[in-house]
Formats: sequence, structure tokens, C-alpha cells
Amino acid sequence: MPLSARIVDVVSFMPDRVVSNAEHSDGADEWAEHAFFRGVAERRFASPEHTSADLGVLAVQKLLDRTGLRAGELDLIIYSCQFNDTYWPGIGSAVQGRIGADDATILQIDTSCCSWLSGLRTAAAFIESGRHRNIVVLTVTNFVSRLPEFQRSTRSRVLGDGATATLLTPGAPSILSAHERSHGSNYGLLRFEPDFVDGTFKKYWERGCGPITVNFTRERLELLRENALTLVPEAVAQALKKAGVTAEDVSLLITHQPNDEYLAEWRRRCGIDVPRAHDTLSKYGNLFHGSIPVTLADALDEGLVRQGDLLAFGTFSNGGDLVSAMTVRWNGRRG
Repeated sequence: MPLSARIVDVVSFMPDRVVSNAEHSDGADEWAEHAFFRGVAERRFASPEHTSADLGVLAVQKLLDRTGLRAGELDLIIYSCQFNDTYWPGIGSAVQGRIGADDATILQIDTSCCSWLSGLRTAAAFIESGRHRNIVVLTVTNFVSRLPEFQRSTRSRVLGDGATATLLTPGAPSILSAHERSHGSNYGLLRFEPDFVDGTFKKYWERGCGPITVNFTRERLELLRENALTLVPEAVAQALKKAGVTAEDVSLLITHQPNDEYLAEWRRRCGIDVPRAHDTLSKYGNLFHGSIPVTLADALDEGLVRQGDLLAFGTFSNGGDLVSAMTVRWNGRRG
């Protein structure tokens, strides 16, 4: 009999340091009133208290403690990290070594905000092939707290830090369908790169480059908005169709968490509004690839997910150069 992949549990580790946006509501720059940066009351900052490897270790250890699985039983850690502690290598081997997963290997996946869903798809494929049995999908976001120059801009005030760990093992299938597509024509609408210094732009590998910032123009932001509002509901609809279900069947919709305008419009276009949707934007902000698993872990902690519930996930990356959606029948430990 071919194996299927079961999502056993999803946990988050959120840093203790809470940063309130009420402390930074002076409207000091041109982006202060832009809708793209609304909806966040507070966020978590990780650095300097935690390295990215620290966050990864704490999230995976919490998952192992909750599930009762031993680190030595892990076969693979699939991870994505926004920012690694060094440019190279990534944090995967550090996490694997520090938790004592001596028989596990590592795999880094980077599809930006789609990385968690890409990681789930990859983990499921490894399990279904019979090559691995116990796989952790790890997301770490340790970004905005490391960028003091960028923190002065309103553009930074939707961003937070945190980590998640998800365990997949052989069992009754959790993933009913997935839809993921790349749209290369949207490449470059949103970029993380050095800021200008004295009117001069230098690449990140050039001496004298500026501090890292999120770089876009108002024109590019409008294109990004149009892409996001269109691509995510379309992807969710495709995933539901592949699973043979409809929006009426969905128990809970969990999407990426960019801003409150996107959340409201995605719900409207998906035909799934509150209370059949859950968000963490206000208290955690945008965690890039960590947004969906942080929000799912929060929903599990709040008792909002029951056994057999149908969950719909949807997200996009960067300026819309990648979109991902998934339909899951929850049969994990909690619920």
C-alpha cells in the first residue's frame, strides 16, 4: 500500500519582546497612511535575544515535547528562514545538531511567503515515496528586529518575528489538494535590497552598500496589490476544486497576513467570511512564510480547529511571482 502523509501538529514559538505600533504612530514618512501598512497593533521582535538558529531550536523542541517524538526519530528537517544567521550556511544543520537529530538530514526551501506550503508539499512527497517517515517543516522569521535603519520607516511596522514547526508522518492523508504556480512576469515588484546612500545604489555584495530595506515604489505597490487580490482567491478556488469541495464546505480559511485590506478582500472573493476565517495580523503582524503556520497554530491553541475540519490555505510571494494554496482535512493531534 502506498504511504500517505499526515500533518500531526503545528506549533509556534513567539519571542517575548512585544513592540506596539501605538508607540510609533507619528506619521513621520510618506507611507504612514497607505492601506498596505494597516491592521497591525503589535508585533514580536526576536533579535538580539535570539539568533535564527535559536528560534528554530525552540520551535522544533516545543513540537517534539508536544508530540512525544524523539529527536533521534526525525529523518528530515525542511526549513525556510528569513534571515539566516550568516549569508551562508543556513541554519538547518545548526538546528539539527543542537536538538540532537543525529539521523536527520536537512533541506532548505525558499519560495518566500509560499515556503511553508512548498515545504508541506515536499515533505508529503518524501513520505509518499517511502524515503522518509518523520519530517519537520520549520519556518523562522528573524528579520525586522535586525534592521534598525528600516525600523524608522512606516513600511517596517507590519512586520514581525517568530518561528513555527510542523510534524508530518505516515498516516491518514491530511493534504487533499495543492495548487502552486510561478508568475515570472511579476518578478521584481517587491525586493529586499540595500537602500540608497547619498543618492547612490550599490548591490548588497558591493563595498559601501546601504542598509537592507524593502524596496518598492507606489506604482509597483499598486501592481502588487492587483496581483495579490486576484491570485490568492483564484489559487484557493483551484485547490478546492482539485479536492472536490466548495467554499461552503470550508471550516476555516487561513491566508497570508499582509494587511487588513487584503484579508477582507480575500475573504470576500473566496466567499468565506468570519467566523470561518482566522487572522493573527493584529497581534503578530506579517511573518512572511511564517504567517499561515503561526495563524494555524494560534487557531489550534484557541480550540478553533476540530477533527475532520476542512481547512483552506492561500498565499502569494513577493510581487506575485508565486502563488500557493492548499486544502487540508485536519486529522492532527489537537482539534
